[in-house]
Amino acid sequence: MGFKVKFLDARVWRYALAAIADLVDIGSVRVTSDGFMIRAMDPSHVALIEFRVPSAGFEVFDVEGEASIPISFEDLSKILKRASKKDELSLEYDGQRFWVELITPQGIGRRFSTPILSSSAIEEVPELKIEFPVRSKMYPQAFYSAYKVFSEVGEVITFSSTPEGLRISGSSEIAEAEVILTLEGGGLLEHSHSGGDVERASYTIDYFDKVAKASSIAEEASIAFGSDRPCEVALSVPRGARVVLYVAPRSE
Repeated sequence: MGFKVKFLDARVWRYALAAIADLVDIGSVRVTSDGFMIRAMDPSHVALIEFRVPSAGFEVFDVEGEASIPISFEDLSKILKRASKKDELSLEYDGQRFWVELITPQGIGRRFSTPILSSSAIEEVPELKIEFPVRSKMYPQAFYSAYKVFSEVGEVITFSSTPEGLRISGSSEIAEAEVILTLEGGGLLEHSHSGGDVERASYTIDYFDKVAKASSIAEEASIAFGSDRPCEVALSVPRGARVVLYVAPRSE
């Protein structure tokens, strides 16, 4: 199976692959008539990240059949770091190599290739199906601002939810911080709380760095969690694409 596709905003792939490569070195790109999907888990099995791009999000989508292509996310990320603000992205697979082309607004193309790896080296990562009692939608800037506050305070971030809103807190030996987001205060766009009076869970904050930088190009962000459940951070990015991170809770 071969394919050739073109995506109008190479930055989407640049930020998504940087987040993925920061979590795991190698994995598979899944290509079907529905679009592209990458799902990978870190070696410690604490965090899982997904990147999905629907076929409708591509300017050109010439795909027949389906394939799972094992590649180095690290190598692909290094190529995509060359992408400038208005570059387009062309991806092509000929059965032997995975081709990446960055195209400037002037039509100048820079073409790179990355080898196909052995599929035996790739861990199959199952789809997560989790019911979350809490889901809060917010502007990406609100998510990034909260992340920056707590990344500078300590190693653990705690989410607490009530029907009124979302409380994010963190502490260390020398400092404490908290951010309260509500619909009334404008910090949240939507807030759904269907669990107990209070849902609360803590997570290692370093894992959130994987998607925090990608929030700079996001159109919307959401956080979903529950007591003793993983946290899901989902970013809606241009052209219908989504970057989703799952982080397992810390035992307290």
